[in-house]
Amino acid sequence: MASHALQTPRVERLVFWGVAALLLLQVGFWISVQFRESNRLLAARIAQMRAARAEAWQFDSMGLLRINLPRLPSEGPGVVVGLLPDTRSLEDRIRAIEARFPEVVVVKEPVDLDDPVLLADQTVFITLRRELLERMEDERIGALIRASLQALVLLAAVFLGLTYINRKLNTEMEVMLRQRNFLASVTHELKTPIASLRVWMETVFDRPLEADQRSRIRAFMDGDLQRLAELVGNLLEVARAEAGRLELSLEAVDLAPWLRRVCEAMDQRLGSGALGLRLDVAEGLRARIDPNYMGSVVENLLSNAFKYAPVPRETRVTLDADGEDIVLVVSDRGHGIASKDLPRIFQRFSRLGDEMTRSVPGTGLGLFLCREIVRAHGGEIRASSRGTGCGTTFTVRFGRVAR
Repeated sequence: MASHALQTPRVERLVFWGVAALLLLQVGFWISVQFRESNRLLAARIAQMRAARAEAWQFDSMGLLRINLPRLPSEGPGVVVGLLPDTRSLEDRIRAIEARFPEVVVVKEPVDLDDPVLLADQTVFITLRRELLERMEDERIGALIRASLQALVLLAAVFLGLTYINRKLNTEMEVMLRQRNFLASVTHELKTPIASLRVWMETVFDRPLEADQRSRIRAFMDGDLQRLAELVGNLLEVARAEAGRLELSLEAVDLAPWLRRVCEAMDQRLGSGALGLRLDVAEGLRARIDPNYMGSVVENLLSNAFKYAPVPRETRVTLDADGEDIVLVVSDRGHGIASKDLPRIFQRFSRLGDEMTRSVPGTGLGLFLCREIVRAHGGEIRASSRGTGCGTTFTVRFGRVAR
């Protein structure tokens, strides 16, 4: 199952890039068609103008070579006398040509090698109008520019579309990976206490035990049950947070004693002195918070400091005011977080590394819940780290109230 889940995104990525290549090829083909057709249209129009030039030369020549065949009474019957018509002036011929054929003009020097010379006058030639040719070339260039701009717009639209699809695909792949990690971590988190409870139950029912042994086993079983209850509770809280239904019981809280109680209880729970806890708490600060929900935020941050820091640990918790805000900071000297991973650590199911190889237990829900709880209080939570091996600092800001 895991292998198939990992291979499916690769196939989707190949399909995506295949479709992208086909679209780009289609756009390139469309551009080449536009260039080819514009050149073909220009060639056809020039050929039409050359045909008009030949027709103009024929029109003028036929006017000179026409033979009148009148019957003269002075001649005998059946006698035909051919007479050339009176020759028109060159100016009249030029006006007639240019009036009938606007595509051509009569010039004194040939412009093209195939420009024909007028009969009966070897000093002028019929050629194509330069202004028409220039206009046609300008129109062709304009059409190519418009086609190029359309192609650029199309390419930009295709690029933006492909970028959007690629980001969506990457997001879906990341969600698939996080969900796979989440299922693996939840399975592990459920199996471990259940297996432990099964062992303790078999021990209790199958062996004779002393009273102190039963008390110790009961404490272990209580710990496993608490672990299961916390996991189920986290899942329920995530469902409520996603639905926007976190029900806060806000009250004005004196933060210094509240924070000390939460930190000391967490320190005892993890093992007295295991956190290397140092408190720097300003007195007299109050805020409207849900002490249980906000306490779970502090507990989660301290739990991460415990899990991701080597022995001997050093965890520092500070509480102070910044204007109208309360600033709560939890910092450790643990493994730290790479800068590229900082933007996603508050995402649901997000955990660094792979559940198949990760040794630290967890579900990837804790920091997501912290963010949602702090946001429900109208505050914000941020993480910072100078890099791997340099520890991590979490900063929580929320509004304060006057005493």
